[in-house]
Amino acid sequence: MKSISILALALFISMASRAQFEGVLTYDCTIKNKTLTTIYEAKNKVLLEAKIYPMKAGIADIKDAREQDPILFDFAAKKATRVGIKHHEVATSDIAPVTNDRNDKAKEEDITVTLVGPEKIDAYSCQHFSVKIRNTNVDLWVTKELGASAVCLLSQFDYYPAGSILFEKLKAAGGEGVVVRSKEGDIVVNLTNAQVKTVPESYFDITKKP
Repeated sequence: MKSISILALALFISMASRAQFEGVLTYDCTIKNKTLTTIYEAKNKVLLEAKIYPMKAGIADIKDAREQDPILFDFAAKKATRVGIKHHEVATSDIAPVTNDRNDKAKEEDITVTLVGPEKIDAYSCQHFSVKIRNTNVDLWVTKELGASAVCLLSQFDYYPAGSILFEKLKAAGGEGVVVRSKEGDIVVNLTNAQVKTVPESYFDITKKP
């Protein structure tokens, strides 16, 4: 009976580690300015929102925050939608990486993912990965304790959705989970809050938001 209980526990842990993350993830990146990125995840949709706060005397100025255009990945429809905040322009395309540079056009031979090993980041047990895209080198720390996110936040404003080459290579290397930290040179992005909960479907209708 004891061996069966141990087996059942091991199976539960294994299933939990592969379960899809549903909820809200908040990331902080502070260099010259503070960038707060929020990722909302449901079963088939992911909404990305980010705000940039200027730093004044070492403190983020909340009043002068600049909102970035929200991005919605709809995996059921296989579409990505971006809403221009200033002019409320809606652009829809096939799902693809959204990055700050031309790395979104990287081919399979341009991307390598190497497992460095297990490390503890804050309260999370993580696996440390070294990612290279052409001449860009990023260190990622990924945990399975929260389930599997459908988007890899590689660096500040760099998002790789499920199905993209980098996402699938990271998954194949054992990096299916939630990014807890990313480091690209001096740019360090940290997971500051994770809420496991159901995000209402209405929240993902970004075209109707004011």
